Amino acid sequence: MENPDRTPLTERSDGFNYGYAMNCACGEVSVLSAEDYFAEADGAHMKCSHCGANIHFGIAVAALRDPNDPALDDDAVARFAWYHTSTEADWPSTDYARRFVEDMEQADHHPMNRDHYVSFHTTKALHLGTYETAIENMLRRMHDEHDGGEQFYLYRVAIRLLPGRINSGYRDENHDDAAQLTTAELDRDDLDAVRYLNVHEGTGVLSLAVRPNVIAAVQRTALPLHEIALPPVPQVLDRDIETLAQAKDEMEQAQAKIESIPHSRRRMMYFGVYDDPDGLAKKAGDLEHRYFELWNQLEVAVGRELPAGSIEVHSARLQRSDGQLEEREPDCRCRWIRCEISNNGRST
Repeated sequence: MENPDRTPLTERSDGFNYGYAMNCACGEVSVLSAEDYFAEADGAHMKCSHCGANIHFGIAVAALRDPNDPALDDDAVARFAWYHTSTEADWPSTDYARRFVEDMEQADHHPMNRDHYVSFHTTKALHLGTYETAIENMLRRMHDEHDGGEQFYLYRVAIRLLPGRINSGYRDENHDDAAQLTTAELDRDDLDAVRYLNVHEGTGVLSLAVRPNVIAAVQRTALPLHEIALPPVPQVLDRDIETLAQAKDEMEQAQAKIESIPHSRRRMMYFGVYDDPDGLAKKAGDLEHRYFELWNQLEVAVGRELPAGSIEVHSARLQRSDGQLEEREPDCRCRWIRCEISNNGRST
């Protein structure tokens, strides 16, 4: 795949073995190792390497890792290979709006301002990032959004971007929302793309929110790769997997009974702020807590029964277009658990 001017796409690789950069109130940036970040060393506090003040580190103060990030160059942006992951086999789909309305009606969902609701959800900008941010987005969805049993696709994307149609500098996602950016907002600013600091995946790198017509071409690869086999299921985990699958079913059945209630109100009902006459919100909340507790227990059990060395060949090893391999073994274990649950505890 090439750029619209037939020049080869430029690959850039940050890798998964990266550290973090944190903003200090003094205006300077200090670096932090991934080990200290995830261990939340010193109660998630670090000393600013410039003024010595304490920084309570985390995504809220995440900074651009590379102040000379090549994506800051407007001309270079259009020459890069960008990436996206989705469960949609035909992303970006011209049929998305129709399917969204169809799914909403089948779910018997009736938002108060239907036209505004549909317009907001069907005119969002599309998000592109580095290979690493795309993979981390997929892994986050698998772990946090119950998408572990879904078929994912990795898209390699070429864009067509005219001069002056991208914002200068970049938005900081902590201060200027980018995740919900719509084409109407791009119209307002007379832009086709917004460059922003991604603080959720590949924290500290630049991503793009673009109009659909900015995408010139895509290449698609199904994930996981078919040649990657899942490890056999240790029998000692069978009961734990079946218990978790049952807990998931019970949770989803309880949530289905209150799906018409907005999430924010459900939460208030759960905590007793609003009336919960039938106790359905409380039951759904308790079952959700139980499910995640069992999930965490199973993760520990998998780590105990399947040490890293025993599943090395089954890790989330994904081949880039430049032939390099990247892998994240802990997330492979999460994927393995999700696949087992989605099959109701049966090995495939």
